[in-house]
Amino acid sequence: MIKGKAKMEFGRGDIRMTGCLSHEIGALCCITQEPHEIGEKALVSDTWSVYEAEVIMTFTATQSIDALIAELQEVKKMMQGNFPKGGMMTHGEKFNFDAFLES
Repeated sequence: MIKGKAKMEFGRGDIRMTGCLSHEIGALCCITQEPHEIGEKALVSDTWSVYEAEVIMTFTATQSIDALIAELQEVKKMMQGNFPKGGMMTHGEKFNFDAFLES
């Protein structure tokens, strides 16, 4: 289930992602932090808790993680100029993500 609209802007090194597991539910917890080198494990604090997360993606089946990874690989191909057949956007189309969030 998805509730509400949100946009996470990756590429500036200011999103901290931390995985956790609770009662057989896996989660990717995300917070905003000071920009750092992309991929660098920048420290938040010794007392950071998942309760401070701004976005939490939860997974109850490992297949859903595989599906997410596959979709991200498709996005990567699109950004590299390899547009897979059947993608949401075709080459040259522009979509205003900010306007979408306000609708």
